[in-house]
Formats: sequence, C-alpha cells, structure tokens
Amino acid sequence: MECLKNCCKNFMKKKENEQETQVITLKIPTNNEAALRDKLGEGRMGDKEDYFLSKLPPDGREVPFVLPTFKPSYIQPRGSNFPNLQPGPQSWTLKQEGKRQLSSSMCDLNSPQNHMQRYDSTSSTFSSASSTMDSIDSSMESIALFGDEHELGKVCVRLNYHEDLEQVWITLVQCSDLNLHPDGAEQQKFGFKAIITIPKPIQFKSSVKEYSQDVSFMETFVFALRLQQLRRSTLHLRLQTHNPKKRTVAECVLSLRQLGPEESEHWLELNSLSKSSVCHSELHLGTCFQAVNGRIQLQVLAAQNLPPSSSPISQVFFVKVELHQLGKVLTKKKTHALKASGGQCKWAETFYFLLASLEHACSLSLKLCSRSSVRRKQCLGQVHLGVDSPLPKAVEQWKDTMSHPEKVVKTWHRLSPS
Repeated sequence: MECLKNCCKNFMKKKENEQETQVITLKIPTNNEAALRDKLGEGRMGDKEDYFLSKLPPDGREVPFVLPTFKPSYIQPRGSNFPNLQPGPQSWTLKQEGKRQLSSSMCDLNSPQNHMQRYDSTSSTFSSASSTMDSIDSSMESIALFGDEHELGKVCVRLNYHEDLEQVWITLVQCSDLNLHPDGAEQQKFGFKAIITIPKPIQFKSSVKEYSQDVSFMETFVFALRLQQLRRSTLHLRLQTHNPKKRTVAECVLSLRQLGPEESEHWLELNSLSKSSVCHSELHLGTCFQAVNGRIQLQVLAAQNLPPSSSPISQVFFVKVELHQLGKVLTKKKTHALKASGGQCKWAETFYFLLASLEHACSLSLKLCSRSSVRRKQCLGQVHLGVDSPLPKAVEQWKDTMSHPEKVVKTWHRLSPS
C-alpha cells in the first residue's frame, strides 16, 4: 500500500508535458518482517493480495514499477453531428474536470477510511472515474445531438450527361453515417427508390442492402432523355426499409439544373418525411439594392418543376410578395397568373419596394401559389429572403445584395413548406 500511495502521489505531481519515464522501486519485506506483520493481524489482505504477493521475487529483491507518460489528445468528432461543440482547447473543459475528479479520488487513499481498501479499491477508483468521464461525454453527446435529431445520414450521387448519346448517367455511390434506429431483433435491410420528376416521372430502384452505418452501392442507371427536359426537373431519392415490411423513412432531393457533360459528385443530407405533402418546385429570383432611391428591386423570373394537376381542371401559378420591415408588412405585390408549360412558368416581372428606413433590417417573403379554374387557391411553398432566412442560399443572396448596391444577384431557390 505504501508503494501504491507513493506511485499515486508522484503521478499527480508530474507535469502533463513531461515525456520522461519514471521508475519506482519497491523494497520487498523480508520473511521476518512479514511474519511480524502476520502476528499483528496486518498481513492478510484477502485471496487476491495473497496471490499477488506469491508472484513477487523472494529474498527482498527490488521490483521496478514503470509509469507510462500520458499526453492529452483531442479527436475531432466525425461529421457534423456536433455543431455546438467547438474543437481545440474549449472541448477539453469536461476532460479536465474528469481528470480533477480522478485526482481527488486518488488522493483520498491517504484518508483513514480508505486506507484498508488496498488494490481492489484502487481499480474501483480508476473504474469509477472512467465511468464518470464516459457519462459526462455521453451526456454532452446527447445534448449536442438533441437539436440534430433529424440527421439520418448522407448519400453520395454522381451525375453526368452524354450529349452525343442524349443519355443521363446516375451513379448511386454510397451511404454514410446512417442512423435509422432499426426496430426488432432481425437484421434491417434498406434500399433506395429514385424518381426523375419530369412530366412523365421515371422511377427506378437500387439493390437491397444489409443495414450498416456506411454502405457502398456503386450502381449506375442510364436513361435516354433530352438535356433541356432534365434541367427543369429534380432527382428525388427515397430511402426505404424492407424488414419486416417496406416503408419510406427518409428522402433527399437534388436539382438537375446544373447537369452537364462533366461528372459531378453530390453529398445529399437525408431528411425525415414531412407529414404534409412536399413540393419540390424552385423559384428563380433576382434582387438589387438601390441605395440612392432607398428601395429594393425584385425580379420574379421563373419557376420550374411545378407539380402537375391532379384533376382535369386546369390550374395557373402566381407569386405573392411581401416586404417586411420594422415588425410589420409594408408592401404587398403579386405576379400575373400563368399556365405551366412542361412544369415551368416564366414571369420575368420586376417589382420595386420602397424602404421605410435604411437603418433597420428588412426582408422579402415570397409564396408560390396555384389556382384552379374553380377559384380554389393553394400555397405550394415559400422563399424568405433576409439575414434571418432558414435557407443558406437565401441568406447569401441577401447579404450579397445589401453589401453591393446596384448589383443584380440572381439565384434559384427551392421552396420551403409554408
């Protein structure tokens, strides 16, 4: 026990940055000293201690104890599952607290109540401290994942178009960081159902794979379609589980607007299914800040990948726009209603919105709506342009517009649920 306490004291006094190896020698008591301790009732330490002492060399020879050096290290969490966890020294706060807990537990060996715990108590101390640190780490992980509970993984897709053959090549490469929480004791299986959203949608399926966090597919699908038609559509991937029955658990959408002869690779985030119907239409918008006149110029250029009518009744599409500033709606405007052609509408209309103040933030809210011949209106989705927009592309366009007066910024935006 004296050796163990000396080891603990020397270990705690040692600086973390030292790289030298420390050797401590233990003087084995002679037979006379051991016999004397037995008479005093201090020689029996239990079966484990008797076995340990029986393995020590006789005749009082010295036994070297080599203490390894410990150096703090940091491992960056994989992927984007920890957006609130900053790398580097800030992430070591909990580690240091765990280390201080370990230090206090080891120093308690000097107290009378822990003096008779011997070797088993030491292993329990290390185990308890390790469990505490693991518990803290797992709690931190749970807190970090709480806000990202919808992160189900990513899927990699490669695209290219052979103009001479008028063929589109779609390669489903792999899935990464899948988090589907499979139910039941049976091995989960899954696959992808894909849809190219042209007026007459094309559907195809991947092979079925055994569930794992990282799965390789490397499956290529080829279709003979015109490039102009494809650029007005999207690739919709639905992840389906097959055990015990088939059901769709996640989805992702990729616009084919940039499809071309050069192969492009895309990593798509899988999202949980929305309870309401999801519209995958896109709006092409242009913005310009005219600082001299104190107004915003908005161009509603076009919409694509519009949903077909579910009934023989014809429908038209239009866009409603609102200017928000000082906590209220200042101006409302609306485009003309147009019929879709090939899932596309082209307005090319320009609106001007006079700002109430140049010192207060403003934003534009746009809603894409449809109306049937019986005057039934439906909002398909919206785009919010402003620094508080949930869409990264919308925030980027707005910042670029407001930072560079008289510059026209044009971007395609996918609609968000209204």
